[in-house]
Amino acid sequence: MANRRAPQYRPRRRCQRPAKGIVLFMGLALLLALSVGALATAQTTTLELRMARNTLAAEQALLAAEAALGEAERWLAAHADDPVLAFAVSGTGRFKAPRYGQPMPWQQTAVWNNAPTLAATLPLAREPPRYLIEWIASFTDAGTPTQPLPPATIDVYRITAQGGGGTALVQATFGHMRGGGNRRFAGRLSWVRLR
Repeated sequence: MANRRAPQYRPRRRCQRPAKGIVLFMGLALLLALSVGALATAQTTTLELRMARNTLAAEQALLAAEAALGEAERWLAAHADDPVLAFAVSGTGRFKAPRYGQPMPWQQTAVWNNAPTLAATLPLAREPPRYLIEWIASFTDAGTPTQPLPPATIDVYRITAQGGGGTALVQATFGHMRGGGNRRFAGRLSWVRLR
């Protein structure tokens, strides 16, 4: 038998490997950061969706109020030939101009309960749009002394319309001419958005 050498024991070099616990901790921290980011993104998206829905509802309320305004103008064009008769009784959406110091009809909440409504509404409308008509004034126009014209009576009305249950409020003045020979006029004089 050949001489055998006795095995020598050399100390092994240790490999430098990260501890398994650190890798697990880093993985969990990364997962937590991704979860927080996803949650923040979801909340932002939900908020943006609500904002878009509110903007759409406000625009539809404005469109509904404008539709009610148009309906009131059509009613005036058809029925304003005799405002004394058409506005004989205040209420049900038609009013004479209030006296100085009295509240305007459109500023009184209870008045809107009896206001005329539109049958067709927009999909997101809370309730049908409504309108009020006030007979503000009537005056006679006979031209000027150098250019006389056939006398015409011009009636001025204020129309206030609301849409979306009062979230949108618009107001217009409407003029209607009676008499005056060939001169005719019926139309919107001004428009303003109150709310």
